[in-house]
Amino acid sequence: MSTRVRIKDVAQHLGISTSTVSRALNPKTSNMISSDVVSKVKRAAEKLGYTMDFAAASLRNQRTYTVGVIIPDILNPVFPPIIKGIQEHLAKHDFVTFTLFTNNDQDEAIVEMRKLVSRRVDGVIIASAFLQDASVNFCIDNHIPLVTVNRSIKDGHLIHQVMDDENHGIQLAIDHLVALGHSHIVHLAGPQNVLQGIKRKEAFIQHCSAQNIQADIIDTEAFSVEAGNSAAKVFLHNKCEATAIIAGNDLIAVGAIQHLLTNNISVPEQVSVVGYNGMPFAEMLSPALTTVAIPTEQMGQQAARLLLNAIEDQGAPRQKVLLAPKLEVRASTAAPPQHRIVL
Repeated sequence: MSTRVRIKDVAQHLGISTSTVSRALNPKTSNMISSDVVSKVKRAAEKLGYTMDFAAASLRNQRTYTVGVIIPDILNPVFPPIIKGIQEHLAKHDFVTFTLFTNNDQDEAIVEMRKLVSRRVDGVIIASAFLQDASVNFCIDNHIPLVTVNRSIKDGHLIHQVMDDENHGIQLAIDHLVALGHSHIVHLAGPQNVLQGIKRKEAFIQHCSAQNIQADIIDTEAFSVEAGNSAAKVFLHNKCEATAIIAGNDLIAVGAIQHLLTNNISVPEQVSVVGYNGMPFAEMLSPALTTVAIPTEQMGQQAARLLLNAIEDQGAPRQKVLLAPKLEVRASTAAPPQHRIVL
């Protein structure tokens, strides 16, 4: 059985002190020595097969170098790029990420949160927060470093948070449809116990009112394909005369398009549809989905950065990072038909 390579072995190989090797391999102290020495030490460590003894480091620093990430839905394609951004940023600082999902259930979220705490994670990133969220309150009450990403809570000033500018995103969608000639738009609003659902609905009402656009709202109970299907069913049953739909997210948009096409309503010839989030593969749908794309990977990176800062200084002022979305125009939107839909 081979012997574990230690810092002193790397130091002896290079003929330098163990303290220099230790500083070079620690991201917090590597700036104390020259970049040439840091590079030389890292090359030697890799050649010799050195890996950091995190158990020993944990005892010294009272850290586990682990972070928990909680997402609401493992099947929602918007979350993998966020997780990617989180994990890549944390890996640069030698942190390991545990990712758990809650099925949009607060009781499950608390169970998963307790699992993470029992493993002594150094902090948590929550992408599953409800407007009133027990998991977030648990972290606050137990002084666990926390960042919410893509979602937040009613009292957002209590936590670090990374969000997209939803007001601007909805405005982009409305401006695009108005430029095409639409004057009557319906919003398939996301659940109103999630801040995203509330903010996007409020922005829709605000910008339609400002531009004198006739607006209708159909509420949904989830950010899901099934919810989009149900909302489109209501849209058709109510004989809504809107010529365009802005969905609360891409999955709702996909469900709506599915139901419209099944009922011989063509998209975009009769009804245009805009999604929200810019989920992966939206361009591969038929029709390719016009969507307000949020910078998911960047959101993950920013959440990881804020969490590392919070781990270092739990008393630091709470920060809110607001990132700009952009409109990706594809085949699901077009000029409105000349006549009303005949149902």
